[in-house]
Amino acid sequence: MKRTPLGEILLKRGLISETQLTHALMLHQRNGSRLGDIVIGTGMIGYYELYRAVAEHYNLPFIDLLKQPPETRLLLREEAEDYLRLQLIPWQTLDGNPVIALCDPTDDAVAWIKRRFGSEASLAITSPYDVRRTVEKLFGDDLETSSRLSLWQRLPLYSARITLLPRHKRFLYPLLAAAILLTAAKPLYAALVLMILCNIAYGATMLFKCVVFATGTRVNASKNWTKRLASIDERHLPVYTVLMPMYKEAAIVPGMLEAMKTLDYPASKLDIKLLLEEDDTETLEAIRACKPDYRFDILRVPPGAPRTKPRACNYGLRFARGEYVTVLDADDRPERAQLKKAVYMFRTLPNDIVCLQARLNYYNAGYNALTHFFSLEYTILFRFMLCGLERIGIPIPLGGTSNHIALARLKALGAWDPYNVTEDADLGARLAAQGFRTAMLDSFTMEEATVTCLPWIRQRARWIKGYMQTWLVHMRDPAKLCRALGLKSFIGFQFFVGLSSVAFLTAPLVWGVSFLWWFGIAQHYHVYFPAWLTGITLLNLAFNLLAHWYFTLYCARFYRKHTGSFVVAALLYPFYLFLHSIASYKALWQLVTKPHLWEKTLHGIADEDELSAVENDLLAIPTTMPPSQGAEEEAILPLRRYEFS
Repeated sequence: MKRTPLGEILLKRGLISETQLTHALMLHQRNGSRLGDIVIGTGMIGYYELYRAVAEHYNLPFIDLLKQPPETRLLLREEAEDYLRLQLIPWQTLDGNPVIALCDPTDDAVAWIKRRFGSEASLAITSPYDVRRTVEKLFGDDLETSSRLSLWQRLPLYSARITLLPRHKRFLYPLLAAAILLTAAKPLYAALVLMILCNIAYGATMLFKCVVFATGTRVNASKNWTKRLASIDERHLPVYTVLMPMYKEAAIVPGMLEAMKTLDYPASKLDIKLLLEEDDTETLEAIRACKPDYRFDILRVPPGAPRTKPRACNYGLRFARGEYVTVLDADDRPERAQLKKAVYMFRTLPNDIVCLQARLNYYNAGYNALTHFFSLEYTILFRFMLCGLERIGIPIPLGGTSNHIALARLKALGAWDPYNVTEDADLGARLAAQGFRTAMLDSFTMEEATVTCLPWIRQRARWIKGYMQTWLVHMRDPAKLCRALGLKSFIGFQFFVGLSSVAFLTAPLVWGVSFLWWFGIAQHYHVYFPAWLTGITLLNLAFNLLAHWYFTLYCARFYRKHTGSFVVAALLYPFYLFLHSIASYKALWQLVTKPHLWEKTLHGIADEDELSAVENDLLAIPTTMPPSQGAEEEAILPLRRYEFS
């Protein structure tokens, strides 16, 4: 039977004008998207109107699943993800034969229906919104449970659900008991051993950072992005999923929606999931007040513990339909071309590079002294340290946002660990342990820095606690990890993830002994503070301070319009390091008492207009661009096929 073109049906029903149809067809020629995806993505019409027209196009009945819900006896819990993947719902039985409501009768969907119900099943059309809402209503709790426990059930050794396994406790508890007995029986020896270990951890970590930073400063600046992006045929761009977990973010919803709308990526190929906790009505109302178009999909995450960002992301992953996925926070303002750059790099880099990390910094860097420090720290980390790790070949601990990965690969790896409060660093280590690599993406995302000390300490304590969790999880079988990473990467993991937290914990002791010497107190207790140990401690502190001053002053020069204030911040940077030690002790306490607690960082305090004041300076710093495989863009970007256009 001859089908009436979808565009003709939309015109006949008065759903779009001829001008809109012409524009939609032009976009179809440009980016290869289906006409239906285009009119939805550009906000011309809604799902209900479109899929009634699609039903006429296919000469099939239309089912409104929200008004005519399915017979639950036809649905199986274990098939919930199939319903989402294939966009279908077994609906009802009519005259003894099942009727399957689906959005698009693709070959995969039809083959699944035949396997499940036989050739007697008949088809009807429904909308993707109806399918999603039906699955959420019937199986939302099951999907939440799977999101929370999947990694624990599949790969328990990679889950932080239990901080210490029984066999580790059998080793750790006797060790602690021996340390306590030694301290009680031989306090002098215990003090000497403690200070020696502190100096080793403090000095070795700083030496490692110097090597990584120096390596990172030698990377070559990437060029010709304008030419690269111009070479991309938008017809070959895949659907891209953006997960945006948020909680109590009503104040920044308008800016967040506007930032997503300005992304240089076809709207018809954007799958943006706004992940809201079920009780967060304030943020939900703020989103509804902004009337976002249909490229934004609002998902309500069912209640569950722990209430963490990775749990929400895992839930959203069940509904994702992109080839690639990235995570953005509500306060993030990514570079407009970031997604296109990610696609280009994924399809030109070696196959073992499966994850990309964009550079992060803060649009309110000039707000006060704390944000100056914070911005300098992020410049050091994301512009140089991570590039150095990549060049040396050491696993990159991902940042909490703007990391990009193939959806199928992420699911195969077990997705994120809901029990790890730095799920990003954990995923980076897990990728490396499976033989994959992460590369730095030559793109940026601007965020809002915390502007007061107490919220900063809460946020940083969570990050340090997560690094501790990550180290404990991946060191459950050190020999296996060493074989998987190789010796060089294994040692790098110990320094950057393990000893970095230890260095923050030992810093007060190193500083304390140095101050005791400065004020002449240590000399009166030379038994506990022998001259040789005091001298090593002083040299260690001097090396640490000089290295941090070099890092920060090196980076301060890139803030061309604000060099003076950032130079002052660089000179005062030791005070910022002291805050790290406070946060590290809080992190250690919470690791024991509340390992899965996620302390929320408040956003919406800073003025986004400040972005223009620092953005250009921050973007001028070069980053690495790994060599491509030399393939032409048109030869490696596959064309997606559709059933109707």
